[in-house]
Amino acid sequence: MANKKMDPVALIRKEIESLEHKVEQLRDRLMADAHKAMDKAKAQTERARKKLKEEQTRLGELQKKAKASMDAKVHKQLDRAHGAVDAAKELELDAKALMIMAKDQITELKGDYQRAKALAKAAQDAAKNFDKTAKPAAKKAPVKKAAVKKAPAKKAPAKAATAKKAPAKKAAAKKAPAKAKAASKTPPAS
Repeated sequence: MANKKMDPVALIRKEIESLEHKVEQLRDRLMADAHKAMDKAKAQTERARKKLKEEQTRLGELQKKAKASMDAKVHKQLDRAHGAVDAAKELELDAKALMIMAKDQITELKGDYQRAKALAKAAQDAAKNFDKTAKPAAKKAPVKKAAVKKAPAKKAPAKAATAKKAPAKKAAAKKAPAKAKAASKTPPAS
C-alpha cells in the first residue's frame, strides 16, 4: 500500500485544500492587521478631537482675556493658541485619512478573499469534472496495456535465443526443471 501511487486528481484536490487553508490563514491575519490599524486610527482621531476641543476652549478663554486687557503678552498667547488649534485640526485630518485607508484595505482584502475562494471552487469543480471524464478512460486503459504486454513477452525469448547463446542455455535450464516435475507427476508407462 505504501508504494501505491495517488490519483493525480486526489493530489490536485489535496493541494487545493492546502492552498485554501493558507489563503484562509492569510486572510485572517491581514483582516486582523487591518482591524488593528483601524482601531489605532480611531484612537488617534479621538485623541485629536479631544486635543482640538481643549485648544478651542483655551482659545476662547484667551480671547475673553484679550478683550479685557489687550497687551502684548495676551497677543502672543493668542497667536500660539491659533497655531495649536490649526495643528490639532491637521492631526484630526491625518487620523481621518488613516481611517479611510484602513477601511479601503479591509474592502480590498474582502475582495481578494472572494476572488481566491472563487478560484479554489473553480479548481475543485475542474478536478471533479476531470475525475468524471477520467474514470471511463481509466477502465479501458488496463485492458489495452495487458494486450500490449503479452505480445512482446512471447517474442522476447525467440529474439534472445538468436542473439545470444548464453540466454538460450539459461532458458533451457529453467525449462528443464519444469519438464522434470511434469515427468515425475505422470505415471510411468509400462
